[in-house]
Amino acid sequence: MTAVQPTSVVQVDDLAVSYAAGRRSVPVVRGVSFAIAAGRTLGLVGESGSGKSTVARTLLAHLRAGSTIDRGTVRVDGADVFALSAAGRRALRGGTASVVAQNAGQALTPSMRVGEQIREALRAHGEPDGPKRVDELVRLVRLPDPGTIVRRWPHQLSGGQQQRVAIAMAVAARPRVLVLDEPTTALDVVTQAAVLDLIADLGRELGMAVLLVSHDLGVVSAMADEIAVMRDGAVVEHAATAALFAAPQHDYTRALLAAVPDGRRPGGTGRVDGTATVASTVPTRSSGTAPGEPHVRPVVTAEDLVVRYGRGLPAAVDGVSFTIAPRETLAVVGESGSGKSTLATALAGLVPAESGTFTFDDGTTIGDLRDPIAARSADLRRAVQLVFQNADTSLNPRRTVGAAVARPLRLFTGGSSRERVGELLTRVGLGPEFADRLPAQLSGGQRQRVGIARALAAEPRLVIADEITTALDVQVQAGILSLLADLQRDRGLSCLFISHDLAVVRGVADRVAVMTGGRIVEIGPTERVFGGPNHPYTATLLAATLEPGSTTLPDVGDGVPRWRHAAGWTDRGDGHHTRNWEDA
Repeated sequence: MTAVQPTSVVQVDDLAVSYAAGRRSVPVVRGVSFAIAAGRTLGLVGESGSGKSTVARTLLAHLRAGSTIDRGTVRVDGADVFALSAAGRRALRGGTASVVAQNAGQALTPSMRVGEQIREALRAHGEPDGPKRVDELVRLVRLPDPGTIVRRWPHQLSGGQQQRVAIAMAVAARPRVLVLDEPTTALDVVTQAAVLDLIADLGRELGMAVLLVSHDLGVVSAMADEIAVMRDGAVVEHAATAALFAAPQHDYTRALLAAVPDGRRPGGTGRVDGTATVASTVPTRSSGTAPGEPHVRPVVTAEDLVVRYGRGLPAAVDGVSFTIAPRETLAVVGESGSGKSTLATALAGLVPAESGTFTFDDGTTIGDLRDPIAARSADLRRAVQLVFQNADTSLNPRRTVGAAVARPLRLFTGGSSRERVGELLTRVGLGPEFADRLPAQLSGGQRQRVGIARALAAEPRLVIADEITTALDVQVQAGILSLLADLQRDRGLSCLFISHDLAVVRGVADRVAVMTGGRIVEIGPTERVFGGPNHPYTATLLAATLEPGSTTLPDVGDGVPRWRHAAGWTDRGDGHHTRNWEDA
């Protein structure tokens, strides 16, 4: 058992937690011990299901229903959190210890204005909640125009702004401990860098002990003083950050680091369990999206595509042109609100295109992609399938995995059988035994594989992958990417790959399109885009990327563009084009 350190704000000793599964008790945390001093950050990493989130939530005396503390203690600011009274736990949560959740959009109340939610967090702990204090918190998290922000609803904020509001609420009572549970998962690299810089400054200013749970080892290496690696509920390695990256001791840690996408080299998507390289098997093709023609007949062609969500609103996709060739992966990258997900949903038929040309033609199925899904032919609906970003919300929690996969089988093939469902689940690395499970009984990576199996049930020609690896740990992510590469090779799939992870993009994409403000500003073969010369917005994205092992955060400044669009494109050669710009 670890000796209590007088300077430790957090002290976890020999913690063991189990979940009830029917009449069985399943251990999920096994003898975990660590300490965090004031002003220090511990990074907790590991695969899905390793127990890291369970450990993190114990700092707030929170356990999932049916869970049991088998042994050990969790002390925060000297108090055993599971020995506290109900009133003591209420004071702990948000007072002594606070949490910033993975998805701020879901953590905020949609029917309350932002300012009122911050006031509620202050009132809950007896803090002054007047306009001056709310304004102070909004300025503390560097939100622009506090007087306007506090009157907005959560849906009127970007993802980065929502996350800053969540941080403001978390630090409202100046807690001693801050738990960050995947706080930047859904953020683009520029917004992520700004939010992490904010968290680091707040940690120093408020002297908090910080526990950072993340699957992004680039984030952890830049933020954490120490790292604890978890597997199967146990800590298998605990070391100072620099030492762990320089010389990992445990085989699992070495495999975890080997699976990290490496954005510094071509095809650098890492390895799964240190063996199978994950990389696109498709040779790079030249772009025909800006001026120039593709070398092969494209499956998808878009010219001057415009998509907007309502009359009088600015275009979410504004004059975009691109192609996708057979067996090709086109990646679209950009900040939150750049229009990349709107482009994906328009391709899937979930939002109608206002104008422009948008067609699908694989030689057997031809259709107009401007039509909404209900107006598309059955063949076109079958040919174009979407894998959603959040498998948690895209699967019906009351339907089994087998039922979720069987439904598109019946819809597109006229029938389904348990054997066929089992084959699809096996194809995505699960197995027939998963058919009887509910989504809640699966890890994040397993749910994402179910989403892929459901899309494959239609036997599509084009798969739209919208941020499908965002919430996955590096090894599960590598497995999903390897699966997609295999499917492209075996089934001849084309893919539109939406992502904010540039290291992943470099490993899987044949070509990259960079979007900002609804427009494509750069497009070309992956290595030409990563190698430059670049549009200034692309250069900002590349500079903001966190590489695992780096112990400093990138400087992205205030994020305000110092350029504006100009007419025309510059041909950089080999299908690489950048939109012209001028200094602002």
